[in-house]
Amino acid sequence: MSSCKKKRNPVGSSALSSETLMNSSSVDTFQLKTYTVEEDSIYSMDPSFNLIGSYVDEIYGRVEANFYTQLTLSGFSPDFGNLSEVAIDSAVMAFEYGGYYGNLTEQLFEAYEISDELTRDSSYLRTSVAGVIPQQLVPTLNNEGLITPNPLKASVVGSDTLNPQLRIPMDTVFARNLLSLAQNSTNDADFLQSFKGLHFKVNNGMQSAGEGTILYLSTTKPASKMTVYYTKNGEKGSYDFIVNGSAIDFNHVETDYSGTKVEQLINDSTLGETEFYAQSFSTRAKIEFSSIDSLPKNIIIHQATLELPVNYYKGSNFYPSSEIIASSEPFGNGIKYSIYEGKTSVLYNSTKKSYVLDLRKHIQGIIQGKIPNSGIFISPKNYNSTVERIVFNGVNTQNKKKPKLSIVYTVL
Repeated sequence: MSSCKKKRNPVGSSALSSETLMNSSSVDTFQLKTYTVEEDSIYSMDPSFNLIGSYVDEIYGRVEANFYTQLTLSGFSPDFGNLSEVAIDSAVMAFEYGGYYGNLTEQLFEAYEISDELTRDSSYLRTSVAGVIPQQLVPTLNNEGLITPNPLKASVVGSDTLNPQLRIPMDTVFARNLLSLAQNSTNDADFLQSFKGLHFKVNNGMQSAGEGTILYLSTTKPASKMTVYYTKNGEKGSYDFIVNGSAIDFNHVETDYSGTKVEQLINDSTLGETEFYAQSFSTRAKIEFSSIDSLPKNIIIHQATLELPVNYYKGSNFYPSSEIIASSEPFGNGIKYSIYEGKTSVLYNSTKKSYVLDLRKHIQGIIQGKIPNSGIFISPKNYNSTVERIVFNGVNTQNKKKPKLSIVYTVL
């Protein structure tokens, strides 16, 4: 469906003559096709955040995240002397928070030693796993791994007040073994030959819709480290194992949307007329606008704006992404070519509760036959580092605002 009318002040009017303006037309609406496509092979190595936790969403079902990471030495060949004379007081794995998604509830955290070597030339995907030694390294006697995360509260460590942290207690026997390996390692490569890294996960069992959260951990921040606290000859000491930029890490993310609206839409794309979805690590939104093929070929596009309203109520912790990216083809691990006008991503407009995309360059390329009119894919900007999801209004939504493509052009 389309309608045409004269437009007094189209975008770019300052550069157009009054005669040209009189010949400008505005096509207010085009027929859109909106739906959701599923993705499998999502690259997950060296993410901005390591992810851990689980939640259940009434739209997307259950989402669970865990990660694998190497640890490196804070100092080579540390001298602890005779370790049989060293008492291990405690050991804590600390991660500085980078954010969270969902509702903060108690979760059971676990850690395991990795048995497989992590290599830089491997292509770790969101489905990738590494072998682990089955011994649980978080003490269980007093449910030490049962933690309610609080990313909004500062952490106090000794006399220091630090940025909020997830602090996971670690087994002291394991910690002693790490000190021994560190003492006999002259560099990180030596250390990693004997110690491959750690796998961190949760064991939450059943959760109800709206329950649970996934934490975003800034693993490479200086405060993110494993600290072993010890006493030797009556003197207190500590040693840190860190995650530096050379350490290999990757996220493992599982999504189970069986029986949900997402699964129904993937199986029947016509349901996207009501609402459609995008979620990091799993799905992307697809918008097609084949109706623009009816536009004349001898036109100059002055403005082409695609507005995508979302279904979101203020205060929900299942919030839409603050930024989205769009592509002319499925991403794989990158964008085929940019469809934007002078920017690489689009911010969420909280006032309009929409994303507004400038597609002038893209639409002009289609009209000129330089770009195939195969639609665009939309997804959260941090697609392999968060678990954000977006619920878009479809063209036949019962909500007030619908997706809309508006074009201002001049016939030459």
